[in-house]
Amino acid sequence: MHFIDILLIFAALFIAAFIVELILTKIFNIEVRTQRYINNTHKKRYRQFLITYLVILFILFGLYILGLIIVFIPITLIVLYPVCSSIVDMVMEWKHARESRRFIISISNIAVYVSFIVLLFTTDFFGYYS
Repeated sequence: MHFIDILLIFAALFIAAFIVELILTKIFNIEVRTQRYINNTHKKRYRQFLITYLVILFILFGLYILGLIIVFIPITLIVLYPVCSSIVDMVMEWKHARESRRFIISISNIAVYVSFIVLLFTTDFFGYYS
């Protein structure tokens, strides 16, 4: 699998998530978010998540380089990032901005990303590992 193939797969993933978000925005009459964060708590939690995620990523990569773990699939960790990011967003939207119903879109994004991960593993990364 070449780099361009991976880019096309991720482009399809994010286009699918965008289309689902667009449809749900129209169906449930949810306003489009103008700011990335709801409040300062959301900003702090997202930064904590980002730091934790990067530390775990570097630790796993270091263990792979040292030969302590055999399998390191960076594409999996890259795909897990939007899932975890959407979970952080969903929790903060649920707790602090429930009336905006924006958490519905975060839940749908999680569903799209998880289904994509399942699709990748059931097809052996679209035949790359077969």
